Amino acid sequence: MSDISNNAVPLILVVDDDWLNRDMMKAYLERTGFRVVLAHDAASTLATARDEQPDLIMLDVQMGETDGYDICRDLKADVHTGQIPVVMLSAYNSAEARERSADAGAVTFITKTVNLAHVVASIRELLDLPT
Repeated sequence: MSDISNNAVPLILVVDDDWLNRDMMKAYLERTGFRVVLAHDAASTLATARDEQPDLIMLDVQMGETDGYDICRDLKADVHTGQIPVVMLSAYNSAEARERSADAGAVTFITKTVNLAHVVASIRELLDLPT
């Protein structure tokens, strides 16, 4: 799915309006070998994605001023960010959330969990990296 070379360290953009969730995900992803940049709202997500060109965007569904589905649609509609895979994250696992994520252009939907190893395994699979 990704054309990351085996020598490159993938860059992940983590988007969540809750600073604790952002910081926890950042710390865990960095410990498992990824580079991480953060965003907390629609504007910072679009700007960071354009500037940094991450290999993957992890986007929370429940955001403050808008929801993650709208942000995902904006990312996919932008010529500079449309090719970046987006993974939607939510504490609520429902068929509706999965369907809305796919309709917005996300490559997959992951239920937020305290088992962050599952999240990292999903990222590695999406970026065609060894486990």
